Amino acid sequence: MATKKIKSRQTTTAAPVDKARSLWLAGLGAVSIAQKQGGDLYAGLIVEGKDFQARTRKLAREIGTDTKAQVKGVIAPLRARFKSNTKKAGATIQRGVALALAQLGIPSKADVEELTQRVAALSRQLKTAK
Repeated sequence: MATKKIKSRQTTTAAPVDKARSLWLAGLGAVSIAQKQGGDLYAGLIVEGKDFQARTRKLAREIGTDTKAQVKGVIAPLRARFKSNTKKAGATIQRGVALALAQLGIPSKADVEELTQRVAALSRQLKTAK
């Protein structure tokens, strides 16, 4: 029985050493594979990066185009309404200014043009009368 205990102790102490050695060899194998395939892996990553960049740019262009169309669709009615309101506000202001000038006795542009035409007509009549 004593020999059995010694043998079992030897196997239990040898098992962790074997596991550590296996782990060490696996690590060395991984390093070796990485060194051998490192250049290929690097080149593959570059190709994949270029492909990913192209896909990303294409997606960004598509999203940008869609976004522009949506923004134009939303802004177009707002812009038209703004122009209409601006014209209405301008006309209202012009009417208000014309009323204020009329109350002050200042002739409007139409009044001045009408007087200019009447003076021109009178001048023609005077020239033909001579």
